[in-house]
Amino acid sequence: MSVRFAVAAFLEPVALDAELDPEELPLNVVLLDAARTDAGLGEVEAALERALAGFAALTAVAGDDELVPGAGEATLLEEAEDFTGVHRALVAELRPLGVRVERPERVGASYRPRVAATDSDRLDRGDEVEARAVALLDLSEPGVVRVAAQFPLI
Repeated sequence: MSVRFAVAAFLEPVALDAELDPEELPLNVVLLDAARTDAGLGEVEAALERALAGFAALTAVAGDDELVPGAGEATLLEEAEDFTGVHRALVAELRPLGVRVERPERVGASYRPRVAATDSDRLDRGDEVEARAVALLDLSEPGVVRVAAQFPLI
């Protein structure tokens, strides 16, 4: 059975094992869009731990808003080399697990760090963005995003 997951950095603390509505997620930077693997969630978690080992808090600045196909309105991040570096490290560590991303146009050289805007919350241009943890999100149950693991960045 395959595991469906994503990786994000929430901009506010989120509890481990929290079950969230995918339409009302707290502000977060998507580090890896929805993906699947035949490896277990524990193997994905171990790969994330290896990928994140050398990273401290991630910083960027909110830029322009843009409509992202399949994801809705989002604020693109500028000065976001930290987030791009984490994305590349995640891809490198997850590749041996046979991970298949659902939107390959958002991976690798095409990756653009962004924060999805919601009806109730969004970033303004020029806002400073800081993420101090990365979350592994279990997407296996339709309509639910479960915070399966968190990795503090120190």
